[in-house]
Amino acid sequence: NATWLSFSAGSYAQSHAHQDQGSFTLFSGDWLAVTENIWSRSGIQQGTEVHNVVRFVRGGANVRQREGTRSTMSTPQLGPSPGEVHVTGNLSAAYTAGAGVTSWQRSLDFSGSSLRVTDQFSVLPGTQAIFQVNTPAKPIISGQTATAGSLKIRVIEPLNATLRVIEWRTVNSDFNSGWKLEVEGASTN
Repeated sequence: NATWLSFSAGSYAQSHAHQDQGSFTLFSGDWLAVTENIWSRSGIQQGTEVHNVVRFVRGGANVRQREGTRSTMSTPQLGPSPGEVHVTGNLSAAYTAGAGVTSWQRSLDFSGSSLRVTDQFSVLPGTQAIFQVNTPAKPIISGQTATAGSLKIRVIEPLNATLRVIEWRTVNSDFNSGWKLEVEGASTN
């Protein structure tokens, strides 16, 4: 009956590694949020678009995380309750200077059955930030909330965010199933 949470922030040093610095995975009885790779035929989709990250887009192309970098992670407190976790990752190093992303920091606060994901970032003009989470069930959007099976996602910021659902099978024939919720808005968080 346990809930499992993972967060990636560290060394990106191998050419075969994925661009998943800042990604998280959440499991509770079944996958709630996980890389889209588990529903692919190949399992080798490396780009940011298949991971639960903020994806940055500049000039119509995804800004790539760069190999040979090290993001950092800290756990400022583990919380007073068993299973409570607070972690912050500085993911700025994963991006080349001038490529569009000046800084990105992600905090995860997990307590009970609630996970709060907070992103703070700075981008160059012309760079768009898209929060994304991949789910096994189709997210149903109602206002600023999306429900994907047992996962309820409530967008707090940015105000008046735009939520969009993507079915992976319509994007690439490598995917057998899976969905992605994208959240966009004019904000730095």
